Amino acid sequence: MKIKSSIPRMILLGIFLLGTMYGSSQSEYFPAVGDTLYFLVDRMPDNITINDHNRHSRWDISMAKAPYLRPVVPVNPGDAAGSSHFPDADYAMRMEDRTIHFYKKEGKELYMLGQYGFYIFQQYIPTIVRFDYPFIVNYPSAQYGQKWEYNSQAVVEFSVAELKPTFVSKLPVHADSVRIIMNIDRLTTRDAEGQLNYEIISDDVLRHFTIEQYQYQVLLRIGEKPWQDFSEYVNYEELFGPLVQYRYDFLTDKHGIPVASVWMNRQNGKPTRIKYWVRSYLHRFRRIDELTEPDIYAFPNPAIGYVNIELNNLRPGQYKIALYNFLAQEVFQMPVKVEADETVRIDITEFDKGPYLYALIDQYGRRIITKRLTIMKP
Repeated sequence: MKIKSSIPRMILLGIFLLGTMYGSSQSEYFPAVGDTLYFLVDRMPDNITINDHNRHSRWDISMAKAPYLRPVVPVNPGDAAGSSHFPDADYAMRMEDRTIHFYKKEGKELYMLGQYGFYIFQQYIPTIVRFDYPFIVNYPSAQYGQKWEYNSQAVVEFSVAELKPTFVSKLPVHADSVRIIMNIDRLTTRDAEGQLNYEIISDDVLRHFTIEQYQYQVLLRIGEKPWQDFSEYVNYEELFGPLVQYRYDFLTDKHGIPVASVWMNRQNGKPTRIKYWVRSYLHRFRRIDELTEPDIYAFPNPAIGYVNIELNNLRPGQYKIALYNFLAQEVFQMPVKVEADETVRIDITEFDKGPYLYALIDQYGRRIITKRLTIMKP
């Protein structure tokens, strides 16, 4: 009887210890609330080796020249903006682009329920994006070569007053409200395994290749009139970016989020954007104080048709972006209200080709940052 009575205690003790170990590993597997994860982003990567796809691949992103350090912060989902729309969320992250992503954890799997914040014309809009079917972010139990597919829809609504005047003029009619019905088809394959090399160190990783196809329906509302469909009158890529996106995510068995992601141009096989997590052992090789200084950055550069200008690490306030020709004459000026890091797009189709300067001007009219830009013609 003593032996029998001791067995349940041993089993319970074992379960307790396993549960404690599992809970500890889970807290390390998913970054804890309050931690700051620094990511480096290169929007014009070059000399990147990323195309191997077998079980012993070697990839190299050590030549990525990411100009900015961008914080991603796990937050309490109940305290985050938009939390009332995601009552099932038990994990959330404030991303480097200002959006807040809401998740549901299932063991070591992470499912995205939606987000607070949406981009149109590359402008941030504070609104809810809730998917009717959650997306899996990682899939640690997937086997090599396995595929999984998700389809989800979100309805996004916001006031036209949220848009900057230059973008309001691009809508097909003078409306008061915008409703966007977004359908996403996502196909992911665990297509490779291997080693990912950074500047100094490397990671043993699994690679997931994802194809996302977007379909949009744009409805506008004038006053109290019914919603009207203006989908055929808008340029979707101008509003939302590429309708098909290709991305590689690199994951380790130690972390529940990707340690690196690479977006690809499938036509030429070249990366268009790289984002990777600078963990503690990489801090020794990066000067964080330099990467968090106020700055602006134009891409693409040289530019054809349009140029994006990123505003980074600026104090909130009123600014202006100006362009100057080679005679130092101002040829363009645009007011910008800065609340956080953001990107503005400038139409340069009417500018002559040649060298220019772009500058950031503060509210007192002082030119605080000036850099070079080259405009080309197709």
